[in-house]
Amino acid sequence: MTDNTVPLTVISNPLTQYFWSTIAIGNNTLTQQPPAGGPGYYWFVVIDRSTLAVVFNQMQNAGNVVPALSQFNTSDYILIVATMGVGLDRQPQGPLFDFLDINGGGQALRRLEQVATQIGCGTLGTFGYTLVGVLGNLNIPGFEAVALASATVGPVLTVQLMPTTIAGKTVYTPVELSNA
Repeated sequence: MTDNTVPLTVISNPLTQYFWSTIAIGNNTLTQQPPAGGPGYYWFVVIDRSTLAVVFNQMQNAGNVVPALSQFNTSDYILIVATMGVGLDRQPQGPLFDFLDINGGGQALRRLEQVATQIGCGTLGTFGYTLVGVLGNLNIPGFEAVALASATVGPVLTVQLMPTTIAGKTVYTPVELSNA
């Protein structure tokens, strides 16, 4: 049997000295390297579930604003999120927290929130967060990872996109990395 899944890797970077992040969808690698300094970045990428084409690619500094991707907020699309050097004083909150939560965020998102609100930003500094989930406000678990108090790269999230053909149309769904 041949594995026909497509690998998806998301790398976040908590460091503020050199912002960068990478998203690799099969052989298509996207990299962000915004200027150093400043408050850090949230990077949002949306891919079409049938073609795996990137249809939305945006960075923002705000930790409480939902990116302007409402036209893609259906189950026809996959959301990918990676942070770069964001401080614990700007963890996802308010509308952004709610948006991430209903589109795949879970335990790692809540862990980040708990540490940021309970311990505060002055102790641990920055964080790295990654998320891959199906859009559409379906409230189904996605795949996510968080790195706190890290002096190196991370987290690195690895999943696979599994194809399923329904009525002649192939649709990809994020699944756990296989050990096969």
